[in-house]
Amino acid sequence: MPRTVTLFNVFKCMRSMVVEDEALLSEVVASVLGAEFESKHVEEVRDGETAWELFQATSFDFVVLDLMLPKLDGLSLARRMLKLDRNIRILIFSSECDDYTIREVTRSGVLGFVDKKELSLEVLFAAINEVSAGYPYYSANAQKQIAKMWEDPLAYYKLLTEREFHAVRLIALGHDLKTSAQELQVSECTVRRHKKNAMKKLNISDESSLMRFALEKGLVKFKGGLDWTEVSHQKH
Repeated sequence: MPRTVTLFNVFKCMRSMVVEDEALLSEVVASVLGAEFESKHVEEVRDGETAWELFQATSFDFVVLDLMLPKLDGLSLARRMLKLDRNIRILIFSSECDDYTIREVTRSGVLGFVDKKELSLEVLFAAINEVSAGYPYYSANAQKQIAKMWEDPLAYYKLLTEREFHAVRLIALGHDLKTSAQELQVSECTVRRHKKNAMKKLNISDESSLMRFALEKGLVKFKGGLDWTEVSHQKH
């Protein structure tokens, strides 16, 4: 149950950005921020790269963004924003609510997530109210997914090392051993070993089963969300 937070006076001093390629949804969110919450300034952007350029040039307090954006996906954008400004409050919308998406969002530092399938004016108001005040907000479907993952002792992220996971994901995205090795800054032999170890831990015996696993867990739905500089410093 969302707490009751009165933000209207606070919002009058806040600058907000809406990053959404669906024009109608973007206009609705911007209208709610401007008319209902009286946000000082609301900027609408349609793609991730433009949003990133604007964010670097202008000070913002609150950002609402879609996960699946043109040019630069929402999770990669959120990570960049948080790296530049740890105080920025970010709310993500997504039509994806799978294991990978939820895990990466919760690990990113983003405060809020709403499954678009649950999106209504009531949910929108509650999410903006909470996240803009610095409180976490996850819609009901997202909360169920988090609970399910937490309770599953065989969840892939509990079985695999970070390196094994990223090797599997790159291969599932269509990278061969050479390009996967270049991305992870390791040898092809190391990638092959990570893949073999991961398949053994997941009880997967062939490439087609590996791809099915990747599809089921949402590993191939978007390409962002990975900080390669961070991964490159992890142990092989």
